[in-house]
Amino acid sequence: MRHKTIALILVAVSVALAAAAVAMAASGLRGGGAEAAEATPGEQMNESAGYVSPAPTAEPTATAEPTAAPEPTSAPEPTAASWAGPDVPEQSQAVTAEYFADAAFLGNSVLSGLWYYDNEQLLPSDTSHWYWQDSLTIMAASPIAAQMAGQQFGKIYLEFGINEITYDKDTLRTAFNTVIDQLQADHPDAIIYLTSVTPVSAYCDANRIKQSSVISFNDMLRDIAREQQVWYLDVFPALCGEDGFLPSGVTPDGVHFTPAHYQLWLEYMRTHYVPDGKSPTVPLESPAPEASEGTVPAGEPAAQTE
Repeated sequence: MRHKTIALILVAVSVALAAAAVAMAASGLRGGGAEAAEATPGEQMNESAGYVSPAPTAEPTATAEPTAAPEPTSAPEPTAASWAGPDVPEQSQAVTAEYFADAAFLGNSVLSGLWYYDNEQLLPSDTSHWYWQDSLTIMAASPIAAQMAGQQFGKIYLEFGINEITYDKDTLRTAFNTVIDQLQADHPDAIIYLTSVTPVSAYCDANRIKQSSVISFNDMLRDIAREQQVWYLDVFPALCGEDGFLPSGVTPDGVHFTPAHYQLWLEYMRTHYVPDGKSPTVPLESPAPEASEGTVPAGEPAAQTE
C-alpha cells in the first residue's frame, strides 16, 4: 500500500512538471520571452497558429528596358521675315526686279521719284503698287493704307518725314504706330520697311529744313522700327555727299533728286533687303573704273543750283 502511494505521488509530480513546461513554452510564444524580443522586423506573429512566419515580400518586378533618347531635332529654319532688326542687312547678292514684284510703296513726293526715274524697270510700274501723294504726312496716311487692304503685298516700303519734320514727336510716334499696326493687320506676312528721311542740301539746311532735324527724325524712326519689329531702311548715308549733305548738283530744290541720284537709292534697295526665299539675286558687279581726271563720266547729270 505504501509503495503504491509513493508511485501515485511520483506520477502526479511528473504530470505537474510537464504541465508547467507546456505553460512556459506557450508563454514564450505569445511574446513574453526573449525569443519574441529577437524577432526581426521582417517577421510577424501568427497567434492562432502559434508560430512566427516571415512577412510576405513583394514579387520582384521586371526591370523596364531603357528607352532610347529622342534624337535631337535640328533648329527650324528662320522664316524669310524673321525679325533680327531693326537695321536692314546688306547682302552680297543684289536682287532682281522679281523681288519687288509684290512690293507696295506708301509715302510722299520724295518717294515718287523712284517710280518716275526707274530706268531699269526694277520696281512695279502698275499704279496699284504705288500709294503716294504730294505733301503727304504720316498723320494723313491711315485712310490710304486702308485702300491697300484688298491687295496682296509681300513687302511694303514707307517713306515719310520730310513734310512733318518739325511736328511733335509724341504725335508722330502715335501716327506711325497706327499706320504700322494697320498694315501688319491687313498684311500679316509682309516685310515692312520703314525708310529713313533722305538728306537735304547745305542750302536747304541754311534756309528751310535743318539737317540736324532730319537726323533726329531718323533716330526716332529707328526706335519705332525696333519697337514695332519692322525693318529700318537707312538710305541717308547712300545719298549724302562727302560733307554729309545732299550734293547741290543732284537736287533742284534741296530735297528731291535728279534721275541719276534716284538710281543710287534703287541700288541701295537692291543690296539691302530681307530675303524672302523666292526672288532671284545676281552677283554684285565690280565697280566701274574711275574716270581719269578732267573727264566727266557718261550719264552724269550737269551740276544744278538750287
